[in-house]
Amino acid sequence: MELAHGRVRLRPLSALRRDDWRRVHAHFRDPEIAHLNGTPPNRMPLWLLRRVLKADASRSDRATFGIFDERDAYVGTAELYDIQPDRATLGIIIGERSHWNRGYGPEAMHALLAYAFEEVGLEVVRLTTFADNPRAQAAFRKVGFREIERLPAREGRTDVVMTLRREAWRAGRTEPAPHAAAALDTAPADE
Repeated sequence: MELAHGRVRLRPLSALRRDDWRRVHAHFRDPEIAHLNGTPPNRMPLWLLRRVLKADASRSDRATFGIFDERDAYVGTAELYDIQPDRATLGIIIGERSHWNRGYGPEAMHALLAYAFEEVGLEVVRLTTFADNPRAQAAFRKVGFREIERLPAREGRTDVVMTLRREAWRAGRTEPAPHAAAALDTAPADE
């Protein structure tokens, strides 16, 4: 199964190639990305990280995807987890700095939200980010998430809890710009 919106394609972890897994490993080891996720940098060897992530992705309460750009390069990970009959939690990492602040996160979330609301049939998707990550909050708001509360978190940080209901997503949904689809059709596959 492949999900798409604008310039991005989401593919299950089982479809990741060897070089894609090396990028996953680098993202999980990156101190800045780890800080934004509230975790220490991962120190597992690649083979073990791959095994752990594949095992997590095979759970019935998870749907985990690699994010690929218009040139078919792996740029991050997006997932729904804690999936229940009517709700789930969204997580996303755009690990390639060259793709930060360029709209890839919202496009990936649009693809994942279409899957969540239209295929899985969820009523609400929630997420938690840190108050000191305004870039993430802006991306989440861009796709329709609304802040519902702020809670104290560990190490003096503050959690920002956001939700998006299916009817709000449908009401605010937009199609990707035509030039983005055209760029996808003309991008060389080997770059």
